[in-house]
Amino acid sequence: MATSRLTLRLGINQRRTTSLVAVVLAGAVIVTGCAASAGGSGGPAPTVLKVVTTTTVFADIVRNIGGARTDVTSIIPPGVGPEDYEPKPNDTRILDGADLVVSNGVGLDDFLEKLLASSTGGRAARLVLGDGIPTISVGGEPNPHFWLDPSLVVKYYIPSIVAKLSGLDPSGATSFAANAKTYGDSLTALDAELQSQAQSIPADHRKLVTFHDAFPYFARHFGFELVGVILANPGQEPSAGEMAQLVETVKKAGVHAVFTEAQFNPSLAKTLADEAGITEVVTSLYNDALGPAPADTYVGVMRWDMQHIVEALR
Repeated sequence: MATSRLTLRLGINQRRTTSLVAVVLAGAVIVTGCAASAGGSGGPAPTVLKVVTTTTVFADIVRNIGGARTDVTSIIPPGVGPEDYEPKPNDTRILDGADLVVSNGVGLDDFLEKLLASSTGGRAARLVLGDGIPTISVGGEPNPHFWLDPSLVVKYYIPSIVAKLSGLDPSGATSFAANAKTYGDSLTALDAELQSQAQSIPADHRKLVTFHDAFPYFARHFGFELVGVILANPGQEPSAGEMAQLVETVKKAGVHAVFTEAQFNPSLAKTLADEAGITEVVTSLYNDALGPAPADTYVGVMRWDMQHIVEALR
């Protein structure tokens, strides 16, 4: 009888010990899982900076450098340009809680100042990509479309983005620098590819007539002559006299095609082409905004535009 009681007590103690071990092991699993989800191997979670850009083009460039350490949002949606953009009431919410606000400056995205004044985003750090870049003047005004020359993105945009992100997140500096090196190298390769395509156009055909003045840096870098623009002032259609003068300029220059961007009504471009006797009208370029694939990245936009320009002028 004593032996039976001893055996019973031993069995109960073994069950208690087994249950205790199971509880301890379960707790260890939970703690390990929490540590892993907090940043792998027990370390703190990496900083994720909330970055807000004015356009989708800048959002894509910043995202390539910031990687997983950034959450990047554009105020302006794809397919919409910044120069005549009318901010919406909900746009202020995009800026709320932002760590960094990225704009181009040089008159491209002036709408941003009103939004910042009426949102908590006004307390965010600022990066103006166009600061310090030598400008080309068009009609007496400095032109802001630097990014259509990839070499300017590599020389100016990328270093300023790396410096600003690294200042806000010093522990991510190495990652930002590595991403910038990879992305910069890819843009340099892209530049060489586009230069080769531009050179395939006969020299006397490398003449551009565009809807608005987005292409001076593109033209200078890739060896095109800018003959004229249809819309000298955003939001203001040319007068009959201005259009007639442009028609004569285009005829005299021997222009082979007229180009306009996908976000604009193509009717003026088609009118100009008809009156100047030009049969080639391209209405699908992108520059201020990303579009659908394959023009849904900055690299994609540059390839898309050059491809359609070359096809029209070759």
